[in-house]
Amino acid sequence: MSKTNEEEQKLLEKGWIKTWLLFEVVAVKKEAAQNALKAHVEKLKKEQALRVFEENFTSTDPVEPAEHFKAHGITETWSQLAEVVLCAKDFEGLMNMVVTYAPTAIEILGPSKISIDMRSAQNALATVTDMMHKYAAAGIGGMLISTK
Repeated sequence: MSKTNEEEQKLLEKGWIKTWLLFEVVAVKKEAAQNALKAHVEKLKKEQALRVFEENFTSTDPVEPAEHFKAHGITETWSQLAEVVLCAKDFEGLMNMVVTYAPTAIEILGPSKISIDMRSAQNALATVTDMMHKYAAAGIGGMLISTK
């Protein structure tokens, strides 16, 4: 999808991380799928620690509803994908983007080696820890601790 342009190359030389992301949305109405995904990418583009270089939206197509939709009488759902190429200022910014925007898939395109200082590593891990605790508090996740 992406060749590195001059601006991306300058960011990579400064330690930024280039990534390819895939986002998917499924909704019960075609327009809802399109609007939600477009708004999601637009919000992503406003993040200070990120620079979006490419965005490509697929057509919005009907898909077989998941079982939980069918259980509620929904017989038609719509899906759309967006591919996004961006550069993240650092690993911490990349981790925050993943937790906040939940891409379906991610691939790091460059650089081939990433260095991370202890503060950034600690902040990235704290972000994941905070997310896990929020899921547990909402009753939708958490960690089971073995007593054996």
